[in-house]
Amino acid sequence: MGLFSREYRFLLWELTRTEFKLRDQGTVLGFLWTLLHPALLFAVLYMLFLKWMGKYVDQYAAYLIVGLIQWQFFEKATAFALTSLRRRSALVRNFKCPHDVIVLSTVGCVLASYLLELLVAAVIVVSLGHFPSLRWFALPGLIAAHLAFTLGVSLWLALAAVEFQDLERIWTILMTAGFFLTPIFYPLAILTERYQKLLDLNPLVHLLSAFRWCLVPDYGFKGAWLAGVFAVGLLLTVGALVVYRRAGHWITERLLRP
Repeated sequence: MGLFSREYRFLLWELTRTEFKLRDQGTVLGFLWTLLHPALLFAVLYMLFLKWMGKYVDQYAAYLIVGLIQWQFFEKATAFALTSLRRRSALVRNFKCPHDVIVLSTVGCVLASYLLELLVAAVIVVSLGHFPSLRWFALPGLIAAHLAFTLGVSLWLALAAVEFQDLERIWTILMTAGFFLTPIFYPLAILTERYQKLLDLNPLVHLLSAFRWCLVPDYGFKGAWLAGVFAVGLLLTVGALVVYRRAGHWITERLLRP
């Protein structure tokens, strides 16, 4: 089944739709429950850090909510994709199903939630007085860059998790550390130049900066770094898709073993 065939696209759509329903997001109430977590996290961080970070960051509420939405898309998509092949092992046993489409549908499910959350964030940003500008036309490109990088990481994580079952716990720990090593609730400006250069190696730093530049006035980003993140994401994705097709039997054997 080719990547661009009609059958592949249909299967991807159906699995994505099923994943979305299984996550209790097929109704308005289900989505509201999903939205509750970032809303609660935003409220806690805003109350804790407004007085401190407000001295360094203009429009801190908008700054914080845009950062949280981007971070949570990456965190949720990678965590959900990591376990996707094992969760769907019954599908592999009973049907001839490409392994990559299982991971893609999982990320697609989180992407649907992310787009709705991003829409809510945009409404909140506007309500705070930051009206749409020409920069908003860059949003589709920024979403594509974020998706490419997240999808590339997700595909490789899911593949590694087939062999290493402890990877889920390791990734959870890394994501906890990553939350504090990414300028979500604080600006890079409060760090020393040395640590700022170290954080430049974190791709999410540049994705967050670009989204803030797009949605919130008076913020900039490093275009060359963002282009690099996009390129790395595409390379990871394409490379993973090639490996999935060539290692199909190996993946099936690992999923079927006790």
